[in-house]
Amino acid sequence: MKPAVRPLQILLKAVFLLIVLNIIYALMDPPVGKLSLYNRLLPGRLRFPYEQEPAFYSIGYNAPVYEDFDAMFGAHVISSRKPRDEFRLILLGDSATWGIGVQAHETLSEQINRFQIKTCDGRNVRAYNLGYPMPYLMRDAMILDKAMEYKPDMVLWLITLYTLEPKKAETYFILPHAERYQRLVSVYNLSSAHLAEPITERTFWNQTIIGERRRLKNIMLTQMLGFLWAGTGIDNHKGLQPLTAPPSPDVSDHLDYEGWHPDESGDLLNSLLLDVLYAGFKIAEEAPVVLVNEPIFIAEGKNHDLRYNAFYPRWAYDEYRQWMLEWTDREGLHWLDYWNALPSTGFVDQNFHRSSAGEEEFAKLLVPEIRKLVCSQ
Repeated sequence: MKPAVRPLQILLKAVFLLIVLNIIYALMDPPVGKLSLYNRLLPGRLRFPYEQEPAFYSIGYNAPVYEDFDAMFGAHVISSRKPRDEFRLILLGDSATWGIGVQAHETLSEQINRFQIKTCDGRNVRAYNLGYPMPYLMRDAMILDKAMEYKPDMVLWLITLYTLEPKKAETYFILPHAERYQRLVSVYNLSSAHLAEPITERTFWNQTIIGERRRLKNIMLTQMLGFLWAGTGIDNHKGLQPLTAPPSPDVSDHLDYEGWHPDESGDLLNSLLLDVLYAGFKIAEEAPVVLVNEPIFIAEGKNHDLRYNAFYPRWAYDEYRQWMLEWTDREGLHWLDYWNALPSTGFVDQNFHRSSAGEEEFAKLLVPEIRKLVCSQ
């Protein structure tokens, strides 16, 4: 006679096993992000995994894994072994550096690599795209801190005025990396007053499978979608869309900027996170850091005498450029200013994002400077 099935007993056992499994996982805290098919079975990605929304994951063959630096870097080609004859150049920055609107092979780093630059001692210069969407300065510093494990020889840090401003939203990128963040704040005496909430270590619940379910799901998705990336070279849905219409040459006549007014330029400049920027130079140790002021779209139509574009009024951007020129000169830092280097046709929107033609032109402008810089080491 078959024993009677007891659904409640089975359910209780399943719940008990689930609880035990979650406790064991949390206590072990396994480095799941280090388990990667990339640079082994699959080629490494040319930029960090990123997609805007889950609806686009299966279109762009990508999913964001920003909560786990091991997974981010493990999927990236930089985690492959560094050749002895390589001069490793890393690019930090936001969505313009990452390459919103272009595919991976069209980004600035790949355009630079097409020039096959060599150092004066014969090493091959290889540029690596470590940009990530959203202009978060502390996020860049944390990525740089992690990137030091991969032995960079030089850093190009692409910035603009908005990059240097404090942002509460940055909190949610920092929270998964609380230990790294707190170490950097302590070592370099950085301020965290602008963040939305205190940065605390993960709770025990956050370390369980249930607490980390989104991170674990995205890590697995990134691994599975790697086969499609390897076969197609596609890693972002926006790069598949046809180019948008050229940005409008006309802008509005209002003069405020992110809540600041022309008579508050001193307060705006004093709010910039120069302490984080300076910390980046120290994090990089012996690898020189070169600050690159990114090109911006410049309107030439109605109200162009008041605003450079829909985002920047002239007074704010001019004050920022003068401030940075004086600060970098005083501190003896490298500063390259390409703010007006590209025509309007080099952009895919009214602010910062470059077209593939814009990326190519920007690379042509940077390459002579890179050649001089790498030979000065």
